[in-house]
Amino acid sequence: MKKRSLTVVVLVIVGLILTVIVVDILNNRPDRRGGNPYALKVDRYREVDPELISHKEIRNFSLGLLIATDMSYYNQALYISGNSTMAVISLDGSESTLMEIPPRATCLEVDEQHIFIGFGTYVAKFNHAGELLQQWADLGDRTVITNLAIKEDKIFIADAGNRRIVIFNREGEQLGMFEGKAESDAGHGFIVPSANFDLAVNSFGELWVVNPGKHAMENYTDDGRLRGFWENLSFEIEGFLGCCNPSRITTMTDGSFVTSEKGLVRIKIYDQSGKLMSVVAPNDLFNGEKGTAPEVCVDENDVIYVLDFENDMVRVFEPKEKEE
Repeated sequence: MKKRSLTVVVLVIVGLILTVIVVDILNNRPDRRGGNPYALKVDRYREVDPELISHKEIRNFSLGLLIATDMSYYNQALYISGNSTMAVISLDGSESTLMEIPPRATCLEVDEQHIFIGFGTYVAKFNHAGELLQQWADLGDRTVITNLAIKEDKIFIADAGNRRIVIFNREGEQLGMFEGKAESDAGHGFIVPSANFDLAVNSFGELWVVNPGKHAMENYTDDGRLRGFWENLSFEIEGFLGCCNPSRITTMTDGSFVTSEKGLVRIKIYDQSGKLMSVVAPNDLFNGEKGTAPEVCVDENDVIYVLDFENDMVRVFEPKEKEE
């Protein structure tokens, strides 16, 4: 009798356990699940006060079959690297050209003397006719060259794979490198979780490097000593949201920064101290699914050119006051 009672109790317990399991499975079907209470709700951060928006898109043009990887502005032309091709798009009405380059270009930078193109682990130097002049030494398997900056005879190379800036002269001789560490407590080294690592030399000859994991802009001497920095992690429009932002930068004639963010894609302008000045393009102007940060370039009149990778086009933003 006792054995039978024990068996009944065990069966009841097993039945209860199976019932709980079945109910849990049914309630966790994709069409029955409730919302994640911890999910980041970014919808409200997409909205931007219209008074903050300083620019208006005035035109755009498709890149056709060119799969673009980077863009640089020089002398009324946009230089765009792509799949074994570099496009030089004239902005003064003259004819644009296509030049053949080696495959797997990742970035480029242009000045009056040369065109420098990064190819993942090395940099090559071209003249303005598109002729290869030099291929520099390979920097190693871990290297991921993401961007370049030119200051007179120095070429600064952002290597996301090794979290460092490598310095060459125009003849391809390596002059040095630095990893963003300083002697003071403010030094924290470059934190680069992904291949989003940018730098720029402004109109005053100052080298600025993005420390993407810190949401920081850092100013360095030519030999890699930290001079100053600002950082701004915030969900609000004044700061940078999510990982590895700002992803891309350029500078304006007065030294202020144009920043481009991935994820919640938006383009903004900051002064040199890190104060938000205005918004060039809010998130609702971008409809890509991946949230890829566009490349940004600025001309002498502070017109901003945006390389929209997900829509294969260049978009042109002009200050609003120029409409009046």
